[in-house]
Amino acid sequence: MTRYQVKLLRPGVSFTKPVYIDPTNMLAAANVIVTQSDLDRLTKWKIDEVLSDGEPVYASKKDEAVFMDGQQKLDIENIKKELKNVIKTKASFNSLTSATEAALKNFYERLNSNNNPVSNDVRSKAEEITNLVTDNPLIVLFVAEYIVDTNIYRHVVASSIYAVRLGVALDFSRPKIVELVFAILLMDVGMLKVPQPILDKAEKLNETELQIIHAHPVHGYQMLTQIAKIKNTIASVALQHQEHFDGSGYPRKIKGAEMSEYTRVASIIDSFCAIISRKPYRKNRLPYDAMKELLTLGIYRYDPVYLKTFLDSHAIYPLGSIVELSDGTTGMVVYAVKGKPMRPVIWILRDAKNQRPAKVEFAHLLYAADKFISKAKYPEDVGLNLDLEYEQLLKQIG
Repeated sequence: MTRYQVKLLRPGVSFTKPVYIDPTNMLAAANVIVTQSDLDRLTKWKIDEVLSDGEPVYASKKDEAVFMDGQQKLDIENIKKELKNVIKTKASFNSLTSATEAALKNFYERLNSNNNPVSNDVRSKAEEITNLVTDNPLIVLFVAEYIVDTNIYRHVVASSIYAVRLGVALDFSRPKIVELVFAILLMDVGMLKVPQPILDKAEKLNETELQIIHAHPVHGYQMLTQIAKIKNTIASVALQHQEHFDGSGYPRKIKGAEMSEYTRVASIIDSFCAIISRKPYRKNRLPYDAMKELLTLGIYRYDPVYLKTFLDSHAIYPLGSIVELSDGTTGMVVYAVKGKPMRPVIWILRDAKNQRPAKVEFAHLLYAADKFISKAKYPEDVGLNLDLEYEQLLKQIG
């Protein structure tokens, strides 16, 4: 649901869908006018915001314009604060991802050689990742750049970060998200059974090589359950993450509800991260391309509810995407508007003359009918060093 600030609402507003005080208590049904007494009551109860899946409707165009302008300013102010805070956590992001990669490498290699593998460190890192992302949802902005030069460890770490955000959007409890992250961190251990020349091959794989690749989920599951004694709800993600919702995946061609809940999340995230990372046979692809491919394949490959939730929480141009707007400016997608995947909030990095704005600027496309995203870009194609842009933002905000 979208949150609406009570102080911005005016008497006479209605919503196209029911509006709630909290997820279980309704303030007004769809298309029922909210009165001054309703607003006074909310103020008396010290309720600062209401929730709705609908949109506000005013009888007066003037009142609607005042509300829209106020909501836009409030959204941008909140996003600016969140962006400032998350940039300050970049060092924590770098430290945690490096430490998690090291913990995974140690566990994977010990497991592969049956050398007393203990998963406690990996489980601990799952908890730390969950905490970092739930406290700083915009930290996913850093993931696409992090995963460009990937390996199996970076791949599962990146996947786990996206998984936390999706788990939150699906209203998973914290223990459930931690378990999901733990499962995703372990899901690719079977890839250690694949010879490196196959992983590095730039040409199309032959049938024998494909069979070796397709066996990695079974190897991973057996290693986790038989050697590390990982419980089935966790290990099943290693076994099932290459399955498809319509039964066309591998290794067992299960489908739909036969796939575990965690696997239905993991399969979406695993595909997304695989597409945006560099491969021996191609360069990394844009997050926009990955989202387009997921939505195209979604009619049969992924759980449709989970895929829609992923779209709602990341937009068509996913968070962190560098985009050019119709007015010639270039920016980064920093906020997804639920239900409006083509109308995210853009942090403007360059004006139409390719100059950095003198002050921090945002384009809130939900309220800017005259603007739209014209195309996605690679940061290097625009001459952007994102770390420098983050530093500059902190200097501008103060």
